Amino acid sequence: EPCERLGPMSPAITIALPVFAVIAAGFAAGRTNMLNAAESEVLNKFVFKIAMPAALFGLTAGATPPGEKELAVALSYLAGASIALLTGYFLSQRFFNLSKQEAGAHALTSTLGNAVFLGLPIALNIEGWAKPFVSSMLLEGTIIIGIATALISPRKEDGHALARAAAFVTGPLKNPLILGLILGFLYSAFGLPFEPPVKTFFDILGRAAGPTALFSLGVFLATHRFPAFKDVAGRVSLITATKMVLLPAVALGTAVLLGVQNPDYWGALALFVLVPSGVGCFVIVSQYGVYKSETAAAIAFTMMLSVLTVSGVLVVFG
Repeated sequence: EPCERLGPMSPAITIALPVFAVIAAGFAAGRTNMLNAAESEVLNKFVFKIAMPAALFGLTAGATPPGEKELAVALSYLAGASIALLTGYFLSQRFFNLSKQEAGAHALTSTLGNAVFLGLPIALNIEGWAKPFVSSMLLEGTIIIGIATALISPRKEDGHALARAAAFVTGPLKNPLILGLILGFLYSAFGLPFEPPVKTFFDILGRAAGPTALFSLGVFLATHRFPAFKDVAGRVSLITATKMVLLPAVALGTAVLLGVQNPDYWGALALFVLVPSGVGCFVIVSQYGVYKSETAAAIAFTMMLSVLTVSGVLVVFG
């Protein structure tokens, strides 16, 4: 049973520190040559092509549609995420002269949060937070990941406009994460039974996604030669400002306009928008081979910052 409330520092102790510890374990494995960069790529492929699609399929196949109150929270998040995605995409090109594919990766890291592996365990342990939190996850998984994947996918710049538009739409369908979500929704829409053996199968694979991705990130940090900090500081700073300031401000402001009043729903929304950039960003950009150093640095920096933001959410709303 969920506890009534978590203490203000419990996220740092019970959730955030173990997350850092898994990354540190991967870092140690890379530093001691137990694993190398190529083996880190294999771990990423397992997460991207198998474990994370299984987790997303399980989430959508067994989910019930959000009610009116939960939808207001989810739409508030969607407003903030949409602004953050567009801001990251266009400003990164304006200020840092990125390619469109690099800008797509920048926008993804500026928007997609670590909701599954950091936020969800907290939301499940606070009475009244789980349902609005999961409702926001559903919109993030379907709309935000879909748009971000379309932005980051390589596409032709020549040819007929209609062909380019079709490629923009169909490109994400090659992404296993998007396929997992679509198949999950179809499974749910057709009312197929999500029996315990089937659910357990996807739960087992899905639970492997988080720790494997975190461990792989640690190996990457240990084995990858990073550019000088001054070369990525501006990009990481823009990602941090967009993800940890702009997105929450727009989302929480939209919740006011939509009349969200339930304190538990406010707490769930605040937690959702103030978690750090997700390790899933690193998994995705690794598969497209762009913006890996900047994404890894941004994840590490926002994760350290989130020890304060997540604890702050629980002080205010817990």
